[in-house]
Amino acid sequence: MPFVTDYLGKNYHEPLAVALYGLDLVLCSSAFYLLRMILIEQDHRDGTLADYHRSIQRKNAFSAALYLSSVPLAYVSVYASFFIFALIPALYFLPEKRLAKSELGSPRGEA
Repeated sequence: MPFVTDYLGKNYHEPLAVALYGLDLVLCSSAFYLLRMILIEQDHRDGTLADYHRSIQRKNAFSAALYLSSVPLAYVSVYASFFIFALIPALYFLPEKRLAKSELGSPRGEA
């Protein structure tokens, strides 16, 4: 990650630098997806928590797909790829409606 970030910082107008950064983000989001799969396996007995993890997995898969689309898009417009790079973290900062409505949102799972 540091090499790709440094390369992008010095060559932010070059499509290759932007595409490499997007590819690095694809790999990071794929690793996060695998980590979440392990969490789903651990919480398979708790139906509410397992459903929550599955809904987050959809968001993670969508994010990985967007990051993957930013790689070839960098050769069309580096700014479109930068928009995707900024959009994904913004999506994760939005509150989860399902989490707020469920008992998962309260401390220690207490309703």
